[in-house]
Amino acid sequence: MPNRPEILFVDDSKTARAAAKKILSGQYTVHEAVNGKDAWEKLEKNPDYAVVFADIQMPELNGLQLLKHIRTSPDRRIAQKPIIMITGHSDSHAAMRAVFEMGATGFISKPFSDIDLISCACSYINLNQRLNELEDTLGIDRQSGLYNASRFGAEGSKALSMALRHKLELSIVYLELKALSNISDNHSNKAATQVVVEVGKRIQKHLRDEELVARIGASKFALLLPATSAPNSKIAITRVQSMIKKMFFVINKHKVQIDIAAGISSIDLNDKDLSFNELCTRADTALQKSIDSDSGDISNHQDENPSDSEIKVQYDYFLNKSLPFIVDGNFHKIPDDHLDHVMGILKPFIRYATLKDSTS
Repeated sequence: MPNRPEILFVDDSKTARAAAKKILSGQYTVHEAVNGKDAWEKLEKNPDYAVVFADIQMPELNGLQLLKHIRTSPDRRIAQKPIIMITGHSDSHAAMRAVFEMGATGFISKPFSDIDLISCACSYINLNQRLNELEDTLGIDRQSGLYNASRFGAEGSKALSMALRHKLELSIVYLELKALSNISDNHSNKAATQVVVEVGKRIQKHLRDEELVARIGASKFALLLPATSAPNSKIAITRVQSMIKKMFFVINKHKVQIDIAAGISSIDLNDKDLSFNELCTRADTALQKSIDSDSGDISNHQDENPSDSEIKVQYDYFLNKSLPFIVDGNFHKIPDDHLDHVMGILKPFIRYATLKDSTS
């Protein structure tokens, strides 16, 4: 029967797998895995299983380890999948609590009845399908509330078309939260998700109204920066990086701080036939370079040495950021590293205004 939801049932017990397949095969296509390692290999090949049932106690890779692999996967189709853990009489409350904190969707106990297994599968599959449909319609990541990858691609394609048509600047920035897996390892996936969500909110607040941020992976964000050159993007992301470094999270009485890696991709006036996917690929390549770097530098797909025109854009950026403070008389709000640049531009004007005033 075509278009039937596919279920992955993971258990080292041949009897349990046979029973589950007999119960569920009337409504679903059931795939079997003999342990967590086997299940993970199947998930990587087919990330579109509607739901996964997994026993907690298994050899090679147990249910808890499999769940951790799934929830930390960079593929959101895998990371957000409903995972129903199968518990036995020997499973302790501590083990079940750990599985829940790791992000299990629900539980079912052995020995399971026909109605328990079918109702559990049906409930979570239907719920997940509705959530996926809603997410696709709105273009919103259900955990963070940010745009998802699909919406980012749609908005980015429109912005790129406009930029190329009117010869405007445009930059894409990919951000990755460093060592997020350490939080999952030392605490829980739930804590790691909370960190991702909070960082996403902070980044969004840091952006201008015309800029947008999307969550495109478990710990990965993408930023769309219209009318922004590569040098200006680097300045802006340096500030975002500094802001994130100052954040700290208290998890199980432990103070946790994080950092980000960043890769920037900007359009060139010669990029007449550039697609948005190509622009994103450049940003992803630059991000990987940043991740591999021990210095924590923000990487750019362009040459490291900017041209004179690019340097001039940096001065314009400093001036534009400082002018509102100058007009309002809030001189103390101008960052110290901007003063030399701003004064270098304003000195000729100040001399002119002084001479004009003395002549008058």
